[in-house]
Amino acid sequence: MEEKAERLRCSLVEKFGPAVKFSYVDVESAAIKNYPQITAVLSQFLLPLTVLNGELKYHAGFPAKSIENAVQELLAEP
Repeated sequence: MEEKAERLRCSLVEKFGPAVKFSYVDVESAAIKNYPQITAVLSQFLLPLTVLNGELKYHAGFPAKSIENAVQELLAEP
């Protein structure tokens, strides 16, 4: 799963440049404790989860085009 996330990260950075901040967090690692809003809902969704600006947007896969469109919309907001 981490490899798919890395490909997505590369694609987003290539398209949007440094405006994109991307983190892959393994839900079984200690790093997940930094995301309490996600740990609270982990049992309700299928992995992987995609969170944009702190909001859970997608689960159960990496819908690259949908994520790209969502990022583009976020970057277009004033």
